[in-house]
Amino acid sequence: MTGYRKVEVNDLIRMQGKRTLVRLLLSGTLLLPILPAGLAYAASSVSPAPSAIRVDNKLAPSVDTVVVSGLSPGDVVKVYADGGAAASLGTAAVSSGSTSATVSVNQLGALGGHIYVTLTQPSYSESRRIVKSFPAEPISTAPAATSIRVSNQAGGSGDQVTVLGLHTGDQVKVYSDSTKRTTLGSGTVSRATTDGTVISVSPLDSAGGVIFVTVTEQGKRESRPTEKAYEGEAVSAKPLISQINVVNELGGSGDRVIVSGLKPGDTVKVYESDRSATPLAQKTVAPGSTVADVPVAIPSTDAGKQSLYVSVTSPLLRESGRVAKQYRLEPVTSAVAPGTIVVTNEEAGTEDRIEVIGLQYGDVVKVYGSPTDSLIIGSASVGADSSRAVIRISQLGREAGYVYVTVTSQGKTESGRTMKVYVAEQASAAPSREDIRVNNGVGANDTVTVTGLQPGDLVKVYADETASGAIGSAVAANGSTSAVVSTALPSSGYGIVYVTVTRALEEESARTPKIYNAEPVTLPVSANLIRVVNSTDTNGSDEVSVLGLHAGDTVKIYWDATSLTPMQTMLGTDAVATVSEGSSVATISRLPLKSAGGTLYVTVTSIERRESGRTLKVYEAE
Repeated sequence: MTGYRKVEVNDLIRMQGKRTLVRLLLSGTLLLPILPAGLAYAASSVSPAPSAIRVDNKLAPSVDTVVVSGLSPGDVVKVYADGGAAASLGTAAVSSGSTSATVSVNQLGALGGHIYVTLTQPSYSESRRIVKSFPAEPISTAPAATSIRVSNQAGGSGDQVTVLGLHTGDQVKVYSDSTKRTTLGSGTVSRATTDGTVISVSPLDSAGGVIFVTVTEQGKRESRPTEKAYEGEAVSAKPLISQINVVNELGGSGDRVIVSGLKPGDTVKVYESDRSATPLAQKTVAPGSTVADVPVAIPSTDAGKQSLYVSVTSPLLRESGRVAKQYRLEPVTSAVAPGTIVVTNEEAGTEDRIEVIGLQYGDVVKVYGSPTDSLIIGSASVGADSSRAVIRISQLGREAGYVYVTVTSQGKTESGRTMKVYVAEQASAAPSREDIRVNNGVGANDTVTVTGLQPGDLVKVYADETASGAIGSAVAANGSTSAVVSTALPSSGYGIVYVTVTRALEEESARTPKIYNAEPVTLPVSANLIRVVNSTDTNGSDEVSVLGLHAGDTVKIYWDATSLTPMQTMLGTDAVATVSEGSSVATISRLPLKSAGGTLYVTVTSIERRESGRTLKVYEAE
């Protein structure tokens, strides 16, 4: 029974007295259930008042306590996590001479909540559970944003955060975001001062940003983060254009950038553009000096790149913006005109020559194979009392092409490249289309015959206009003016081949295209010349005869219009027959024709011709 505990009846008499017990029973004040012989249930204990319960939720790892007052010695207090938990969080009994009990609980939790408390008095059952709320663990006071100072030093080294108004033992943490995932720095106040507590932090953003600061007081939880914006690092002053002097020496030797009006320790950086990540060169002003003389290789003399970009970085400050400074170009040699260049492309075994005229003594001519490649394929200098240079090259190539020529005069840089076209080495005359005859026979027995040749001429046949390898070749024999090339043409239908001739000591001619006809195809047989016998004889008397043929013609029978192989006879062989000499009929016997009738497809292949199209033949039922 709820609210009662089992006790002996004799115990009740001993505690209350027999007369008192009888009086209570008769008056209805004490109600007892029907119990087994010799047993009774005690009344529930009185629940503690919520005002008599005090919860002390301490910061971890300290033990939390629940104190219940207004009790009597021997009373037992139990603390539960909720109204239905079977096991208690802790228990304590009131000691002799005391009126309260203190229950120690491992940890109630950082946040506030509720607990459930019961009281068990001697000789009474446990009381009902009383809910008691408790506060969250004490939290530290967040620092005011006005008490936070941020020092963002140039270069990221030495960045600091100072927090005012702290006490000895307070712990400060600096985070990069409000979620406190990344700690930039932390420290503990060893001695409170009016100057505040200084925390060294990881490099802050040079352009400025936001940090988040918390304080943890002794015995309290960490405070909420306080957001604090900070400014970017201080920037060095830009140099004036009038302070910058660019010296562009001929050939790049001795190029330098001179910047004046600086201070010792200032660093000058020179860039190729306003977006370059890495400087071309840099130099720091020496002690006692106000000038930085920066040696630099000026990267280009092109008309579109006549500026360098200069910055200054003063100590403890960020790099300044870049200042564009224009400079005078090195003197450039004028490019030669194409008409002053003569290229002679000799046959194989003889050196090719490139001659440039209209030059001056000391001019250097260079020849390149492409408009951008740095590889020089030949060069020469103009001698005394001369106005031309001759460059000899082992071989430019058999085909026509281009060379690129520059000139470098004394005291000037190399000119731009002049393109010069040269012709191919002397080539044989291409064969006339009328002199080419193509025989597209069945199979691989194709021939290409070229006439109008000289003995020793080499004929090559190509499958297309750009193929690197020929599909066949032949040489005109002594005393002959023609050559026959045996080859397998690439197409059985209409197509094109390309033919060249190479004469002795000459280059191969251009390719002459020649259209050729398709391989000859046998005419299909008429359905009226096909005779079908669909016999009822089960011994395989079905047969097909084709009339009106010539000796050597081959007949094939197919089940349908698309099969790749002929039908099979009842003997397991292909349904194929060839017309014998002196006959005009081909007969194929022992065919497995359908008793209900159907269709057949018949072809004929004549000698030196391709197979004909398929002729549909309908045959009747047996």
